[in-house]
Amino acid sequence: MVVAVPKPKPRFTPQRASVVKRGQVHDIVQRDPAEAYAQALTIPDGWYRCQALATVARHAPDELSETAFRQARRAAADAFDDYQRAAVLAFAITAAFERARRDLVEAMLADAFKLVPSIEPMASRAYALNLLWSTAAYYGDDLLREAVIEQMQAHVHPDRSWRARAFYRDIADWLSERDPRRARAFVAAMPHGKAQAYLKRRRGSDL
Repeated sequence: MVVAVPKPKPRFTPQRASVVKRGQVHDIVQRDPAEAYAQALTIPDGWYRCQALATVARHAPDELSETAFRQARRAAADAFDDYQRAAVLAFAITAAFERARRDLVEAMLADAFKLVPSIEPMASRAYALNLLWSTAAYYGDDLLREAVIEQMQAHVHPDRSWRARAFYRDIADWLSERDPRRARAFVAAMPHGKAQAYLKRRRGSDL
């Protein structure tokens, strides 16, 4: 009997040029956004190119900012895997929040959400959504925050990764400080298991 052994998942190894050029873009973007944009486009890895272009989009004049946002989304789509393609959009979404571009925020969140169900392993899926949550929690409104929470509830099981457990805990804590009733509903809606039981014990009467 021959047992098929699954091939190991390829690992992402960033090119040194990507790391160096991302730093160079950050250093010059405020004094020369056009040159920063030109440098960002030469970054070979989509993960780093998207981050650099998001930096340009945050600081550049309106016309160049628009172009940089468009290229940032293309760079994200060119990243190594679905984790990177979704997670790196958090950087561009943060820039869109800072430019008051709600239209782009919603469009890029939609881009990321389409990828979430296919991200493996579960820890990576949780971390990608956690990055999106961080920017939505800080800059967004209840509608955007709930959109991220709904994605987590649909696609991240709290008992299948330590990152997933931690993510549920962090959101429960965030909600509890602002809306205890919503926090109780959030924990009650969790799948029955160790993570839910832990949160109920941890918050006690609050939940």
